[in-house]
Amino acid sequence: MKRRMLFSILLLILCLLAGCAAGGNAPATYSLEYEGVTYRVDTQAGTLSDGTHTYTYTFSGNSRSYSVEILYPDGSSYWFRMDAGVGQGGWSDDYDDSRYTDGDTLCEVLRQKAPAPPRDAPPIAVILVMVPIGLFSLLAPQAAWQLEYGWRFKDAEPSDAALVLQRIGGAVVLIVAFILFFA
Repeated sequence: MKRRMLFSILLLILCLLAGCAAGGNAPATYSLEYEGVTYRVDTQAGTLSDGTHTYTYTFSGNSRSYSVEILYPDGSSYWFRMDAGVGQGGWSDDYDDSRYTDGDTLCEVLRQKAPAPPRDAPPIAVILVMVPIGLFSLLAPQAAWQLEYGWRFKDAEPSDAALVLQRIGGAVVLIVAFILFFA
């Protein structure tokens, strides 16, 4: 029994630590195929090439909310901003989308490898309450039952089914806390 509890705790700790692995950085230069054309992007130099022309760009933000400015070889420019699902853009007077790749396509190419938006912080206070409660119900179901129901009755003892349900409830609470932490 003690070995099983220790093994369960170690397994839970291992699962929690597995989610802490750091992700690597994106490469400085990459190729991407979009609508049958292979584009080469150099993030350090801030250039984007469609194989025929090279464009200078600035990109800030992430794949959901971003700002892009593109400078074409002839000096014309295109800009686009996306914020909360609403986009707006424009171009300089000398912009000609028939001479070069249009700005919408170049924006989409850059957005493809943009960083993912940051996720909302998990509700740490709720998780910090749920984990001890779940562990207590899972590892000491009789004591948890006594705290929850036993104090209401004189000389009360939980049934085997009540203890099983207490453990299942503890496991469910731990699973929900795990999901909240990694969601």
